[in-house]
Amino acid sequence: MARVTFDIHTSLPPERVMLMLTDFSAHRPYVWPTLAPELNEVHRLGPGGADVTEGSLSRERDDYDWSADRVRWTVRESNFCQPGSYVEVRVRPGTKGGSKLHVDWNRRGVGIKGMILITFVALTRGAIIRRKVFQRALNRALRQLRNG
Repeated sequence: MARVTFDIHTSLPPERVMLMLTDFSAHRPYVWPTLAPELNEVHRLGPGGADVTEGSLSRERDDYDWSADRVRWTVRESNFCQPGSYVEVRVRPGTKGGSKLHVDWNRRGVGIKGMILITFVALTRGAIIRRKVFQRALNRALRQLRNG
């Protein structure tokens, strides 16, 4: 299993970040631009969890579980990740305002494509995930907040 951890700081308040992570409306692919709208399907949504199919280049079904400051999604089915692989994001207030996100990306690849992708993420210590997934979505939300 490839495990990568990293921190991200944003000016967005923790409540806004948690809302972004747990918004499973039709708006979700806009919030997270790496998600393909045609792959977005919510199977179950409750007050502290969801069963969702989503993805970008490949489809993945995940079980989401969240509390006041943590969201964790665990792979149920995927064509590039083994079931049980997960991503967990802890969201805490930043020391100078905003939020600090601690990301624990823990994945095992399936097939050649999955193993190459997982290895690439591990070798770059999550740089592609940090930049293309998280930072891109957080920057977009921050622009929206500033522009009203």
